[in-house]
Amino acid sequence: MDTVCNISSGEWSDQVLPRVAGYQPRHVVRRVASQTVTKVNPPIGIAFITLLYCAEISSACVVSYAYSCSNDVFWLSLTLLLMLIPAVMDQLTLIFVNRDLTSDQPFILFMHLVLLGPLIRCLEAIVMFCRLGKEEEPYVTITRKKQIYKDAEIELEQEVGHLVRRLVTHRNAFKRMAVIQAFLGSTPQLTLQLYVSVVEQEVPTSRAVLMCICLVSVTYGALVCNVLAIQIKYDDYKIRLHPLAFICIILWRSLEISTRITILVLFGSVFKYYAMGIGGANFLLFFFLPWVQFWWSGAQLPDNVEKNFSRVGTLSVLFSITLLYAGINIFCWSAVQLRLGDRELIAKSQNWGCLALFYVFRGLENSVLLVVWYFFMTDVYAYFCAPFLVLQLIVAYCLAIAFMLFFMQYLHPCRSLFTHNVSDFLQGIPHTWPQQKETLQAEGLLRTVPKKEALLGSQACQIRDIADSLMGHWAVNHWFSALVIAAWLGVNISLFVVYFLAFDRGEKYFYTRQILGSSLPWARASAKCLNFNSMLILLPVCRNLLSFLRGSCWCCRRTMRKQLDHNLTFHKLVAYMIALLTAVHIIAHLLNFEWYNSARQATDGDLASTLSHLHEDDGLWLNPIHSNTTTPLYVAFTTIPGLTGVIITLSFILMVTSSMEFIRRNYFEVFWYTHHLFVIYFLGLVIHGIAGLVRGQTDKSLEESNPKLCAGQYTEWAQGNSTHCKVPEFQGLPAESWKWVLAPIILYAFERALRIWRSCQKVVVVKAIMHPSNVLELQLYKKGFSMEVGQYVFLNCPSIYYLEWHPFTLTSAPEEKLFSVHIRAAGDWTEALIDNFKQPNPVMPRIEVDGPFGTASEDVFQYEVAMLVGAGIGVTPFASVLKSIWYKFQHGDPDLQTKTIYFYWICRETGAFAWFRDLLASLEQEMDESGRAGMLSYHLYLTGWNSSMVGHAAVNFDRSTDMVTGLRQKTFFGRPMWSNEFSAVAAAHPRSVVGVFLCGPESLAKTLQKYCHQHSSLDPRNVQFYFNKENF
Repeated sequence: MDTVCNISSGEWSDQVLPRVAGYQPRHVVRRVASQTVTKVNPPIGIAFITLLYCAEISSACVVSYAYSCSNDVFWLSLTLLLMLIPAVMDQLTLIFVNRDLTSDQPFILFMHLVLLGPLIRCLEAIVMFCRLGKEEEPYVTITRKKQIYKDAEIELEQEVGHLVRRLVTHRNAFKRMAVIQAFLGSTPQLTLQLYVSVVEQEVPTSRAVLMCICLVSVTYGALVCNVLAIQIKYDDYKIRLHPLAFICIILWRSLEISTRITILVLFGSVFKYYAMGIGGANFLLFFFLPWVQFWWSGAQLPDNVEKNFSRVGTLSVLFSITLLYAGINIFCWSAVQLRLGDRELIAKSQNWGCLALFYVFRGLENSVLLVVWYFFMTDVYAYFCAPFLVLQLIVAYCLAIAFMLFFMQYLHPCRSLFTHNVSDFLQGIPHTWPQQKETLQAEGLLRTVPKKEALLGSQACQIRDIADSLMGHWAVNHWFSALVIAAWLGVNISLFVVYFLAFDRGEKYFYTRQILGSSLPWARASAKCLNFNSMLILLPVCRNLLSFLRGSCWCCRRTMRKQLDHNLTFHKLVAYMIALLTAVHIIAHLLNFEWYNSARQATDGDLASTLSHLHEDDGLWLNPIHSNTTTPLYVAFTTIPGLTGVIITLSFILMVTSSMEFIRRNYFEVFWYTHHLFVIYFLGLVIHGIAGLVRGQTDKSLEESNPKLCAGQYTEWAQGNSTHCKVPEFQGLPAESWKWVLAPIILYAFERALRIWRSCQKVVVVKAIMHPSNVLELQLYKKGFSMEVGQYVFLNCPSIYYLEWHPFTLTSAPEEKLFSVHIRAAGDWTEALIDNFKQPNPVMPRIEVDGPFGTASEDVFQYEVAMLVGAGIGVTPFASVLKSIWYKFQHGDPDLQTKTIYFYWICRETGAFAWFRDLLASLEQEMDESGRAGMLSYHLYLTGWNSSMVGHAAVNFDRSTDMVTGLRQKTFFGRPMWSNEFSAVAAAHPRSVVGVFLCGPESLAKTLQKYCHQHSSLDPRNVQFYFNKENF
């Protein structure tokens, strides 16, 4: 194996393994067996696989004959097809593994040609087993395997005879045949026959026998698939599974596959073509995914598939492998990840991220299909308890996942070789193998392959290592965010699918679809999703609600609090979804207006034209256009839905466009004003549907004039000759938007009322101080004001502009009676405020304060070690932290958990350091007097410097204080080497939890987050870095 990609098991010595975090050292013992192996198990597995093959072929033929007798040509064709495809693949597999194409065995090839190859191969294996030990072996080979036994790694050398090797080849061939038969034959066959039984409501004996055989074949094939995956991944080890492991795998796979088949059959019995589309989409996704990854990696085709194969032959084999891979993943997890650019063709890592993504999205897919089936099931299921059946299937799928996790954690034969296990993954331990790989190479414990040896596949393997690392980082550090997003997307998809099918297939809207066609379900489904997202859009900006959740006991865990810091990100995601759904809704309704107008002006007397002229005077009409001269544009601007739709769309466009980064940073007032158009948006949304423009048939009319029976008699409606079909009557759909948005509107109104009440409380400007770099410090007093470190407030100065509120981080400590903010000139409002205080005799303007509100910096004292990184004015939240520490020292606070703080301040000009120079000097003196000089380690970086400044600093380097700040700590010129800083912190605190806090630009946030991932240990007992960023 190319060591640029991975380390083969032979290279993992007892000196290397203990250095990998999360790996438990094992004693390595070498045992050599010099005798020829004589104890070989009988080929029972080969005989059983052959028996299943013959039984399934025979029973499929019997069922096909029954279909032939009943003239069911379609079911006959599908049954034969699902019988022949895996049978042919089985023959090709046996021929390929046994290399029959290069040997002179015409009889065996003929048996394969007539699909009886497994029989002759089974007999051949039995004969080989009977001959073992009865004749001298012509030659023997030596195999070396490792075996894990009670935390010891035993190396075995065994002499294997020629017949034994041939028998092993037969076993491997039949194992692969069992997997092919199970997932390309038995599983589709079982799905088909179960579907036919549900549709026909009859289960003949022959079909029942075939389904039972297929079920046994699927269960055994899934078991063999898991065992093969383990053997291929750990080919250097002798694999032995505990009997409980077999039972656990059988329960895991049987529950997973049976629930999947049942859900597909239930959904297909109601929506046949949709079910075929879902199955086809799954197949195409998993078939092309390995090829896309292969193309993206830029690797070459592997040259070890078969030495005599041409490129076409190699492609044919890889095509067959991906075909099987896709067939498995349609119904269950394949247990391996294909890597077509690797020599081994599979990824030998555990792929926890891919495993989690597969089961999460497969669970969402199954849930959506079940919900849709539940709402649209036919009378076939009248004698079933549908809710109980749905609950059973969901519980069965969850049990399958539970058995899978139990097997991986406790029963996997090579679980001690895992870099990290299930428990580590669920605890959120990041994957840092790239960093450990560099460490091992630097220490000479990992050999680096020379460049010439690593040409083939090295680029692909490096890309794969990076991709796996990124997947691991993303999965374990953002799993809860991914869960929230997946749940949000799942609800959106479910709502869209349910309401789309309701309007696309519901009898109540049969006549409406005759005029509008498929644009009706598109408009109504997108409308429901718009209501749902409009309900969510206000919640992330309820700052008091978020502050309450951050401080509440049931939401006090670190994982939950970190999600609250992403409130604006979720707000933007919901806005993007609203924009997408708005476009779909508008396009669909524009088409609806055209169809309404075309049906009204039609003169051919068809059903759509007839419906458009019904009940024009009594309010029971279906087509809202009652005149041939009316245009769609007129309807759009004169009806309540049309006019409110235009207003809502314009308001939303203005809000979205003004929220762009450039406008928000440079023209904040534009962003602030236009964002308050949300009032118009929600007002228009509430009254948008009250006119009932889109209509459906009334319940009473549906009973008197069922469209299935009466739609063909529409010519008799005008003549009144119909005896059992009355003229259909229609009513508008009730407005429902207000039901979705009423609760969040009330919550947000209460939020704004609370903020207005707090802003009206009197605020006294005690002191105003001008600092260098045009920075204003305001020290304020407000009765009853209470804060925590790192929080922020909104300030308003009515004399500048009454409606503008701007956020500022508090730079005071909670222990102080006054609270302070530092304001830098960064716009019209801040410049006007600073200019007011620069006047010789300034008049103290009235300042209104709203807040405080919580941020990530509140958690700084919950970490043993904290790294505080501020860029320019971004130092303000950490000034509050440092002041609070100073007060805790003064009062001897025994509850202070933080042991060490590393403070990094990056500025462009020297004047900025004067802001908190006195504070840092006081902290230096206080910690020296208290004997805690090592608790605060601060580093000041100056990025705007010239050569003369550096020369002057070099001349005065031996002085006890810094020439720039006057502090003991010297100022660094340039930017921090973050890799070195994180390495130093990790080395100084090898078993601590380190909180990294940033108030600065996004580019610096990405850098710090990357190093947090790379320098966190796999072992939860060792150093862990958690990244936190300020968000306003």
